[in-house]
Amino acid sequence: MAIKIFNAIVYLPIIVIFMIIGQIYFESYLDSFSRYNSILAIIISITYFIQELCLLQISFLNLTDLTFTMVLPITMLFRKKHSAIWWGLLAATPLLSSLYTAIIGINSFSNWWIWVLKSIFFVTICWILIKYVKLSIFTRYTMAIISLGIVDLLTQAIEGRLQAISVSAATLGLAIFLILEKNRYAIENKNKQKIKLLRKESVRDDLTGLLNYRALSQEISGLAKRQDIHNICIGALDIDHFKSINDRYGHFAGNEVLNTFSTTLRKRIHAAFPGHGYVYRFGGEEFSIVVTNYPITEIHTVLQDVEDFFNQQPIVTSEGMKIRISFSASLTNHLNGEILDDTLKRADRMLYSVKNNGRGWIVTDHYHKQSSSKDKE
Repeated sequence: MAIKIFNAIVYLPIIVIFMIIGQIYFESYLDSFSRYNSILAIIISITYFIQELCLLQISFLNLTDLTFTMVLPITMLFRKKHSAIWWGLLAATPLLSSLYTAIIGINSFSNWWIWVLKSIFFVTICWILIKYVKLSIFTRYTMAIISLGIVDLLTQAIEGRLQAISVSAATLGLAIFLILEKNRYAIENKNKQKIKLLRKESVRDDLTGLLNYRALSQEISGLAKRQDIHNICIGALDIDHFKSINDRYGHFAGNEVLNTFSTTLRKRIHAAFPGHGYVYRFGGEEFSIVVTNYPITEIHTVLQDVEDFFNQQPIVTSEGMKIRISFSASLTNHLNGEILDDTLKRADRMLYSVKNNGRGWIVTDHYHKQSSSKDKE
């Protein structure tokens, strides 16, 4: 008896936790290559029922109890991935597991109405907790698992199968499971935050906080596939004579110049092209902008305003030094089917033609069938 109770409150909760971990990673693996929802649903359903069959065999061997058979579909449903599949599996589980017990002689077919009510109850309770209850997801999940224990005890009482082992499984067993699941859930969320932070850091420039080349590559790839994007303009910018600023005022002052320039550029681009303007830093004094669905002439005008702003107003460092800057820029349209590197190389060539011819002005290319620039001074 002691071994069976141990199995009810320790062994089966651990087995179910491992099943949940396996299911989560299995679905992540499927998501990495599967594009067909119907095939994905079939694969998930088959693997789930194989797991359920194994769990039923372990349960009958140790407990003759079905408490934990509902835990996996409830858990996966609260993850909100492939929810349509898991709603169906949630509804089917009590029916099929009870049918299995009837076939092998543990249960009676005359109790079919209890199986149906149990199925309806759990679909309803999970639907209410997921759709309408405004609490943290783990609190709602805990409420669903507690409901599972209560209903399981009532079902066993009605069917005359209530024993010390089944009570242990539906109370202490589920309590131990919730403790294990809470820790697993916390670790998973912590790892997700770490991954999210690493991804954010991988596409952000440390000094200015602007997006970097990796982010630009990802953005252009995404924008080129969108039906609502009818043109993409890329600009290359370079602060003029930045090396001499570092040599004269020092690298800390140079960093302040980069920060002030990037902040001003970002604010002006975001304000002029809300939801359509993006600013990136490639390293050093080199920057890039991407603007969608706006004519190149409007983008040129905004950059010219930024140029005029810095011509009229020096940057004042924290040590009180006043530094005047200018920048050179080029604007070119990203062509359909063109790879990003080709667009950037064209913008870069145009930019260096500006720098070789006096600096401090903005050029646009012939792909827009227009060209406008600031006359050299």
